[in-house]
Amino acid sequence: MRGLITYFVFGSWWVAICAASMGLLTWYELTKSWWNAPIFVFILGSTLVVYNLNMLSGLKELRKMGTHSERHHWCMENELAMKVTLGIGLLLSAISIWFLNPIIWLLMIPLGFLALAYAAPIVRRNADKIRIREIGLWKIFIIAIVWAGMTAILPAVELLGWHQVETPHTWMLATERAIFILAITIPFDIRDLVNDAKKDVQTLPSVLTWQWAVVLSVFLIGAFICLLTLRLGLDGRFMGYAVSSIIAAVGLAFATPNRNDMYCSFWIEGTMLLQFFAVLLLA
Repeated sequence: MRGLITYFVFGSWWVAICAASMGLLTWYELTKSWWNAPIFVFILGSTLVVYNLNMLSGLKELRKMGTHSERHHWCMENELAMKVTLGIGLLLSAISIWFLNPIIWLLMIPLGFLALAYAAPIVRRNADKIRIREIGLWKIFIIAIVWAGMTAILPAVELLGWHQVETPHTWMLATERAIFILAITIPFDIRDLVNDAKKDVQTLPSVLTWQWAVVLSVFLIGAFICLLTLRLGLDGRFMGYAVSSIIAAVGLAFATPNRNDMYCSFWIEGTMLLQFFAVLLLA
């Protein structure tokens, strides 16, 4: 059972479900319906592809440099499982996209390139090809942009077409989502401080110190709640967002470089799923 749970988390199924729940949350905001199978399956599959590709493309470097991370050791020992999971993700994405609004292709091309450049070494710097994540300070903002595009803008375009991107409501929703994702991504950079230092990669925690990075992540949760009051007032949806965000802020406040991998990969990622259920129940 422990091995199955470890695969579920480190094999990226957990984060994929959390990502898909964010897409469903946007769909609920727009339609008051909590379920859309093509959106759920597409975001689930795409997340499986990007996250497993990211780990697979970094395995050679990890084996060379060494690591104390439980997650990294699991990935090095289970390369085949990650390849199979990546294949499942490709299949799910390919099937589900044919049930979505065709105009979504215009959105998926730039988002797909950013996600691929983050996970695989396709960007040229000097004589080498690198992953965008190795540029350090950029990576957290690229993650936020891609997640906001996939989980906020994509469902809006699916519902109302490309002109939906021009409406203020969509951009407010996408901005809120990006800020929330920024907040919960900072603990991952705190966790990776040692490995990033080995690769001479600068991140927010290495520039600000990890203690100030924690303060920044909690501050971003506060900014997220403030933006919600402008859009929602104090209705049931706001209460769901607020309760789940306060719980998330408590988790973020306890992030340290010594936290184990499950703290970020399960508990911090899980704040997205918590947000989905909190809004659904309190709205």
